[in-house]
Amino acid sequence: MCYRINEGFVHLECNFKVTMIKFVLGIFFSIITYTMVGQSLEKGIRLFEEKQFEAAKVELKSFLKTQPNNTKAIEYLGDISFREQQWHTAAAYFKPLMKSDKDNAMYHFKYAGAIGMEAKNNKLKALFLIDDIKYHFKQAALLDAKFVDVRLALVQLYTQLPSALGGSEKVAFKYAEQLRNLDVNAYNKAISIIEKEG
Repeated sequence: MCYRINEGFVHLECNFKVTMIKFVLGIFFSIITYTMVGQSLEKGIRLFEEKQFEAAKVELKSFLKTQPNNTKAIEYLGDISFREQQWHTAAAYFKPLMKSDKDNAMYHFKYAGAIGMEAKNNKLKALFLIDDIKYHFKQAALLDAKFVDVRLALVQLYTQLPSALGGSEKVAFKYAEQLRNLDVNAYNKAISIIEKEG
């Protein structure tokens, strides 16, 4: 309550006190909200690492309600969908990540993997997805010269595709050769894939 001894001065002082209280409360609630939101992301990641995917999904989706553009939460939700073999949903999570960060090899790799699995399980869709799959796997390989998994994926892709759709043992060998200096075990696995399919 404000006492009006000197009306102008006391009135100003009361407004200042009210403004300061609102300011301090605003900061306090912002800190609490930020902390709770951060804990929700951390909890979602911890649950993912513990392979409690349904619980992780709930936490991460809840987190996205307050932080809808958080790339880490979106990526984890894509990873969960991939593990649950929900290829279309996984691709829907990875695609905006890839578009927002075109230089991120992992986003290209994950997106290509999701649509690749979708194509593998739906031959009709495969006809429309092959070019995108090849493009994004190749893009990931270009962006990261030491990315072993993407080169193995390219070896598998080019050995399993019919030649009419761009399959090529020669191209598969090209990616296998890139593995020779990166990871001997991966190189041997790539050669084994080529020999098995060829």
